[in-house]
Amino acid sequence: MNYKKYFFLGLLAALLWGLWGFNTQAHDPHDVVQQVELSPAYSQDRSLYLLVRGNFLTSTDGGSTWQRRVQGLNHQTPLTAFAVAPSDPNYLYLTTEGDGIYQSVNGGRAWQPLNQGLPELNLGKVAVASTDAERVFVAGHDGGLYRRDGDTWALTLSTEVPVSAISAASERILVGDQQGQLYRSTDTGQTWTPLGRTDSAITSISAADTDSFWIGTDGAGVFRTQNGGQTLTAVAELPEPSVQDIVSPDGTQLFVSTSSQGVFYSDNGGDSWQPADSGLTKTDQADKMGFPHFTDLALSPDQDGTLFASGFNGLFKTTNQGESWQQLDTLPGGLVMALGVSPDYGNDSTVVALTYVGEAYMSPDGGDSWTPMAKGLELPLFTDSLDPIDLNDDPRRFQSLAFSPSYAEDKIVFATILNNGVLRYSPNSGWELQAFKDWERAIAIAPSPNFAQDQIIFVGTQKGRIYRSDDGGKSFNKVSEIAPQFGNESPFMVVSPNYAEDKTVFITGAAGVYKSTDVGWSWQTVTTPDQIENRLKLKLAISPNYGEDQTLWLGTTSGLLQTQDGGDTWTEVTTYGDSPYIEAVAVSPNYREDQTLLVSVRGQGLFKSTDGGRTATAVGDPTIPLAIVNNFEYGAMPLVFSPNYAEDKTVFGFGSVTGEIFKSVDGAQTWQTLPLPDAEIFAAYSSYEYSPWQKVQFFFHIYQKRLLKLALAGIAGLVVYAALSVLSRFVKVGWLGWPVRLGAAVGVMGMAIALLLF
Repeated sequence: MNYKKYFFLGLLAALLWGLWGFNTQAHDPHDVVQQVELSPAYSQDRSLYLLVRGNFLTSTDGGSTWQRRVQGLNHQTPLTAFAVAPSDPNYLYLTTEGDGIYQSVNGGRAWQPLNQGLPELNLGKVAVASTDAERVFVAGHDGGLYRRDGDTWALTLSTEVPVSAISAASERILVGDQQGQLYRSTDTGQTWTPLGRTDSAITSISAADTDSFWIGTDGAGVFRTQNGGQTLTAVAELPEPSVQDIVSPDGTQLFVSTSSQGVFYSDNGGDSWQPADSGLTKTDQADKMGFPHFTDLALSPDQDGTLFASGFNGLFKTTNQGESWQQLDTLPGGLVMALGVSPDYGNDSTVVALTYVGEAYMSPDGGDSWTPMAKGLELPLFTDSLDPIDLNDDPRRFQSLAFSPSYAEDKIVFATILNNGVLRYSPNSGWELQAFKDWERAIAIAPSPNFAQDQIIFVGTQKGRIYRSDDGGKSFNKVSEIAPQFGNESPFMVVSPNYAEDKTVFITGAAGVYKSTDVGWSWQTVTTPDQIENRLKLKLAISPNYGEDQTLWLGTTSGLLQTQDGGDTWTEVTTYGDSPYIEAVAVSPNYREDQTLLVSVRGQGLFKSTDGGRTATAVGDPTIPLAIVNNFEYGAMPLVFSPNYAEDKTVFGFGSVTGEIFKSVDGAQTWQTLPLPDAEIFAAYSSYEYSPWQKVQFFFHIYQKRLLKLALAGIAGLVVYAALSVLSRFVKVGWLGWPVRLGAAVGVMGMAIALLLF
């Protein structure tokens, strides 16, 4: 046996083993479910309603799938709360922080404002009387309760502080405010009586159609009354006193959600409590952002043990009275975040769609069929670890997409990911990550139209940094910086179609629109503060004939702006109403001839102009959401023309909360829904179901630098050993035996490792 060789290899293996271990940086996604309610006819229609990240969703299958409802919701301010009429599930009401209240009479599919006579539009809690679907109560932002009377509103209860809880049952209405004061009306809100008071803000009131009910508070736990609220008695102490919601299936059993400890159950009216939280999950981002971990509860009227709980980490469902919970997808990782069409679409019909988390698909036939673009999206390639991660920490968050302008020849696609970098795809190599030196959110990406010659690509980040690649996306360097974005505001970037001559690039940022005419080295703002005041979610679209007409459009949360002189001056486009919320703007590639512009307006649907935007006509289906899902970072326009539009009249779009895209082949008049497949390979990747060969590849990917350094150290040791062996043959010295030579080699190798690795 060559024990010297095995000793040497064993030493190398031991050193390698001792050097394993990496740290990962991750970002938690959070659905932030604000409120969940069930249809009063849930036993028959299985309908749920949800407010999540400012999006209103409905489900008709008990929460398995969801639809995003947008028609009529033209609000510019956040959604705050909603209520379902107990007497008719078709009637729903939805409040906002500044746009008043909306009503739906068809189960949430379409909405209309209901603000006539309402003295304030910044609203909070809302409730509907159980006997009248149009008898509505809504809380003002600073105090007071308003009641809907016929076609107008009237102040029905004046409070010094905001109303924080409302319970409406028959003609009895109960109201609690932020000072802990309880009020009762027994004539549907015409007159009110102040009742008992707690030492903490009232957050919830159980259904009160008898004199016995329970009251939850923000910091003093749960109180019970048996005389209609005149006296309030604290029940058994909860592990946490911050109560978010209370529901009771039978007047004895209670379920309570608390801010951070989850759900608790009592079968004796609150005299004792037991946890009902198995399967509920939390994230420390709720604490960092100042949000409660858990919020609302919704109880099935069937008394079959079905209960829903909402929170910062999403929506949870139990069918066994809280013994165990399962999390439901509401804003799933499979929702589409970016869509691109091949520049050679007229010949190859290629479309690429990217989802929120870790999935990419290519269609060779205009969206009729899809193939996973999975190579290179294996998790260890992003985490630099062989250990599984919490799926909430998945770093593969797609943001935007760009085809190489010379795709017909090079077949390259680029994508930005939220967690620091750009992915470059080619059929042979798959996706390859080009990470930035400093961690930040890469959002916008735009290649030079002259890419075949100059190999230039620009990337914009939320920190306001501009990166440029001069080698076709194989590496990126920071070239400049503008003011950073705030919150989920994201940069939007376009490059002049005449870039080879004018070197012009535009990007949105904290100060509006920035322009560079020197390959991105320097930037000047081309909008004034008064032009962009109170305008958010800026989205740029550029004329394909910019070199001639100098035209761009800027979509904002309060109107559409246009420039025809390269940004020197901007004018308001009034075609789409008074301060409309612009969700998307797309320009026909044949704009010089057809003057066609498509504009998606929040709540109103899609509009088409064939005269450069001077006039427009509503087209398509207004229930289709052609818009980035609310409160997500955005870098891609959710409306994309086929480059061959003059011949095929094809337009693509996205914006639902499921894995699907929309396609029109008649110039946006009618649309079809094209579902993305639920590819098993991506589920396997997320479950770390990799082949042995893949695991070997991951090992060498993760440890390649260390392995190289160890190899160099090993080579140094072998060289020393070989040199001493040769020397021992010529110099007859007894002490140069193999133990000395091996010791010297190991010593040199150890010093090399110390120099290279530490």
